[in-house]
Amino acid sequence: MYSISLVSLSLVAVIFLSLVHVLADMLRWKQQLPQKYWLSFADGISISYVFLGLLPKIIEGTADIPDSMGPMVAILKHNPFLPLLIGLVSFYGLERLIEKPATENNPQLSNSSEIRVWSHLASYALYKAIIGYLIAKMNDPLLIAIFVLSMAVHFLVVDYRMMEIHKGAYQRVGRWLLTLAIILGWAIGITTVIAPVVVTLLLAFVAGGIVLVVLEEEFSREHPSSFPAFLVAVLAYMAVQISM
Repeated sequence: MYSISLVSLSLVAVIFLSLVHVLADMLRWKQQLPQKYWLSFADGISISYVFLGLLPKIIEGTADIPDSMGPMVAILKHNPFLPLLIGLVSFYGLERLIEKPATENNPQLSNSSEIRVWSHLASYALYKAIIGYLIAKMNDPLLIAIFVLSMAVHFLVVDYRMMEIHKGAYQRVGRWLLTLAIILGWAIGITTVIAPVVVTLLLAFVAGGIVLVVLEEEFSREHPSSFPAFLVAVLAYMAVQISM
């Protein structure tokens, strides 16, 4: 059972995250600071959280998998990052289904099919619903705070990417779809009971998605990036993590 205070904290956390997509364009520093700096800084925070925050919990969770899961026990205990790999590959496959944004030389690239556009938005909505669900299952206020702040930074990167790929559809409907998805995921998490091992697997899946988003942004030939900003973010997160 969850205490009322913990449920309230997780609700505030989810509402905060849900507003990131709605208010992203209103952030003045995004307009004043070149995107290559704030995007790389956000990517540095996100990837640091995966390696220093999520992966240790994934290893711990897979070590406690009950024997009742049968053959999956041995597989996951010997391959604790298998769900992370599945998450990364799944998101990579979805990304490859989406055509690149239009350019001056080839404006037809923006005319991707409705099915592809909404499939992409739906996949990210599911991704956000899982994150909302995970927040509902957390029972440590400090863990919730760290997770939410890391996800908020990550969401800014996702918001930028979605605006670039599906600007019209994302502004009209997509942004609100992602906003509602995380709230819906939280509501399902509060009202349902699930085995801890499933939560661990979902964490690994989300970690895979984060890694893919970061790698695509930082190694993209179309978007400028800043290694110094990325490095500063990684070192800052490391310092905070070590001091805890």
